[in-house]
Amino acid sequence: MKRTKIAELLLLAFLLTAFLPFSVTAQNGVDSVVSVLVVGDWGTGGKGARRVGEAMAASHGSGAVQAIVSTGDNIYPSGVSGVDDPQWDSKFERIFPAESLPVPFWAILGNHDYRKNPDAQVAYTGHRLEDGSITRWKMPGRYWSTRLRSPDGAVELRLVGIDTQLLVGNAGTRKSHLAWLDSVLAASEEEHIFVIGHHPVYSHGHYGNNRTLVRHLAPLLVGHGVRAYLNGHEHDLQLIKPIDGVRYIISGGGGGKRKSTPGKRTEFSASSLGFVRIDLRSDRMHIAYVDSGGKLLYETTDTFETKP
Repeated sequence: MKRTKIAELLLLAFLLTAFLPFSVTAQNGVDSVVSVLVVGDWGTGGKGARRVGEAMAASHGSGAVQAIVSTGDNIYPSGVSGVDDPQWDSKFERIFPAESLPVPFWAILGNHDYRKNPDAQVAYTGHRLEDGSITRWKMPGRYWSTRLRSPDGAVELRLVGIDTQLLVGNAGTRKSHLAWLDSVLAASEEEHIFVIGHHPVYSHGHYGNNRTLVRHLAPLLVGHGVRAYLNGHEHDLQLIKPIDGVRYIISGGGGGKRKSTPGKRTEFSASSLGFVRIDLRSDRMHIAYVDSGGKLLYETTDTFETKP
């Protein structure tokens, strides 16, 4: 075959592969993606929560996730009394069974979780169940920080769980908690950071914008280049347009739903039971909103420049 013909074939092959859809699989066959499911306000133990759990299991089954993230209000109506509270079984272990969702469940506290014993939710981390297994529940403190890696190690994500009850409370607890968050974000070396809280910063739902968090939390998120802020509390599903480079992702439809009205910052909203799936790659983040029946409600992909 003539050299010119070979060159033409090589050029054609390059052009074809250059415009193929982006693949989540690296050249060595190992995934270069960190995937998480985000659910909030789920702790009812009811049929709606059960359907959401089943839809999440189906999502994990079609593409494995590294973790589930809870945006708070984990046990309704008033949290739990201790690690042996039967609500752990009826409202968590059976709603998100280990057989179908065998992944860590990273949780933060919501306002309803404070009504009884919030530290019992911390203590449940590492708790041994009746069958001898260890719960997947992860809440090492009322606020915490952890790192997730893609299977090939190419993508790293820092998850920072905060306690927004401390931020919306008195000035003293707010100042100390913000100082902790500032230090954690400053020390984070991962290119991608998600901060998880219960209360919204920006929202067009029932509660709307939280002025305290807009004033005190949002500047920290922007200043440290946080990729996304995840929250619940609204009992709906919302995606807020990026504000100063930060995505505000609201996932509060895990157990019930409220009316959601679009506003000037709304990219998507739905009064629906459901959850959010996020697939994070080195240069893009795919966000998908899924209802309790497994139906895709909305999806979008954010692209961003990677660090050299």
